[in-house]
Amino acid sequence: MAKFKYIQWLMTFLEAYDFFVFEWDAGNSNKSEDKHGVNLEQIESCFIDEKIMPLGIQFEPEVKEDRYGIIAKDCEGTILFVCFTIRDGKIRPVSGRLANKKEREMYEA
Repeated sequence: MAKFKYIQWLMTFLEAYDFFVFEWDAGNSNKSEDKHGVNLEQIESCFIDEKIMPLGIQFEPEVKEDRYGIIAKDCEGTILFVCFTIRDGKIRPVSGRLANKKEREMYEA
């Protein structure tokens, strides 16, 4: 399981925008739905959740491009974990899945 380190600028970034531009690559556009039953609309809608909870930057396992994690409710009210990168100011989701029990408890606290 990936580990994240909180960084303040991520919260500032997420709060600074009323909407985000998303960029999906061919490999990730269907991955979350196929593996976890979470579709693109659900993942994108997490970024407008008023209670969005940034976990920070992924530090383990190491990855070539910075990855970030959030816990947030989607458009259906389901709490999700979303991993993403930021490239040229655009959100590039890597994956989205249902939040596990610990993540749900953190979000609801």
